[in-house]
Amino acid sequence: MGDKQRKESSKKRSFGLLSIYLGFLGILLIILGEITTFLRIEPFVYWFIAMVWFGYIFLVDSLVYMLEGNSYITNRPRKFIILVFLSAIFWLIFEFYNKFLGGWYYIGTPTEPGKCIPCYVAISTILPAVMETTELIKGLRFFRKTRTTKIRISNSLIYSSILIGLIFVITPFLYHSPYMWAFVWIGFIFLLDPINYLFHERSLISQIKKGKLNIVLSLFVAGYICGFFWEFWNYWAYTKWYYTVPILSEIKIFEIPFLGFFAYGFFAWELYTMYHFAKLLIPTDLETKLELK
Repeated sequence: MGDKQRKESSKKRSFGLLSIYLGFLGILLIILGEITTFLRIEPFVYWFIAMVWFGYIFLVDSLVYMLEGNSYITNRPRKFIILVFLSAIFWLIFEFYNKFLGGWYYIGTPTEPGKCIPCYVAISTILPAVMETTELIKGLRFFRKTRTTKIRISNSLIYSSILIGLIFVITPFLYHSPYMWAFVWIGFIFLLDPINYLFHERSLISQIKKGKLNIVLSLFVAGYICGFFWEFWNYWAYTKWYYTVPILSEIKIFEIPFLGFFAYGFFAWELYTMYHFAKLLIPTDLETKLELK
């Protein structure tokens, strides 16, 4: 075995050990979060959502590395940091819509500036959680062979989608109805995904065009898996959110109205399109340095 092979082997073992430690750390964070919330121990109760979600992300990242030999945190940490950063920005966009549409409100949220930090840390886990879960589903090969016939995508369809998306993302600011959330949860898909396609960035459209559904379906399922845990952990949290959308509100999955839960698959698609659109705004050389390729 040559020096290069030995170095590669040693590097692989180091990544493998790091991945195992990361998985155990994830489990410990989830347990710590659950216990301290059950006992209402401050300041941990304010950090509950952040703790369990980073625990979830660490655990899933560990599983992904075991399956694929490649994961965001273990050997692509720069990309993971960017996902964390973008996650907070993306969610603040939806919080801005919430000011007009009133889809949810928070209780138990600390008002002191120092205690608000856990809230921002918590929203920084949203995008990484969806992307990590997608990687896990891909690693388990659930949809690897799922294909459909190739579809012809015309320019008129692309530009029509952009126009529809633009209407969808603007209308909620003009017409303040809770029903407008349907526009919000799909609007950015119609608007940004065709733009990604036009500029040769990764997109749902390009994959559907090729008849490859692995990523499309993995994302969709990941949205519901994360959605389940978002609602499950929120139900027990001290700092939590309640929904105000009056659509079959008496039928709930934890705190979320039953119909509202169906938005999670589309939300995952939306996060994916927003992430790849953000990559279009980054210079190519910087994109390479940040391991976003």
